[in-house]
Amino acid sequence: MSDISGTPPTSGGLASPFVALLPITGAAISVFDQGRRASLIHATDATAARLEEMQFDLGEGPSFDAFTTASLVSVPELTATEQWPAFLRSTADLAVGAVFTFPLMLGAACTGTVTCYRSTPGGLDEQAAEIGASLCRAVAGPAFRRAILLAENESADDEAPIESRREIHQATGMVLGQLDISATDAFSRIRAYAFSSGYTVQEIAHAVVSRRLNFAELPE
Repeated sequence: MSDISGTPPTSGGLASPFVALLPITGAAISVFDQGRRASLIHATDATAARLEEMQFDLGEGPSFDAFTTASLVSVPELTATEQWPAFLRSTADLAVGAVFTFPLMLGAACTGTVTCYRSTPGGLDEQAAEIGASLCRAVAGPAFRRAILLAENESADDEAPIESRREIHQATGMVLGQLDISATDAFSRIRAYAFSSGYTVQEIAHAVVSRRLNFAELPE
C-alpha cells in the first residue's frame, strides 16, 4: 500500500459528513496496512491532509495511537499536550488547535483512522463523540474498499485456482449467515480481518470454512 504523498485524493467526499455534523474544521480518512503504512482515502482540506502526512512521515501522532488502541484519541488543546514531540513541532505552523482521531472499525478489525481537527482549541462532548463513532461505522466499508483499489496489488479472483475461489465464496456465504449482512459486506469483513491480522484472504476463508473462525464470535 502506498504511503501518503502529493495531492489529497478524493473518494466521494467520505470525510465531508464529519465536518458537516461535528464541531470541527476539517477531517481526513486513512486506511492502514499490516506494516502500519497508510493510504489517504479522503481529506476535506489541505490542513487535514498535511496532518496525516506529517504523522506518517514521522511515525508518531494520534492516528497511530487510535489505530493501536482502537479507541478515540482526543486532544482538546494541542499545545497543552506533551505527547508526540516531533509531531507537535511539525504542526506548530498549522492553524490547528485541537485534534480528535477516531478508529475506523470494520467489524472487530481496526483498519484505519479518521483524524478531525479544529482551528481553535475545544473538546467534543459525548454526543459529538457518538456521532463521530457512528459516522466511522458508516464509512469503514467504503474506505476499506477504496484502499484495496488504491493498493493495486491484489490478485483478481479469476486468476486464483478454482478451488480457492470456491472456498472464498463458501466462506463469504457463511459469514453472511453468521452476521446477517449482505454478501458484499461479508466479503469486506473477511478481507478486513485478513488485512489487519496479516493473513491472506484465502487463509481466512479456509479458517471460516473449516469452522476454526466464526465472525459472530469475534469481539465488537
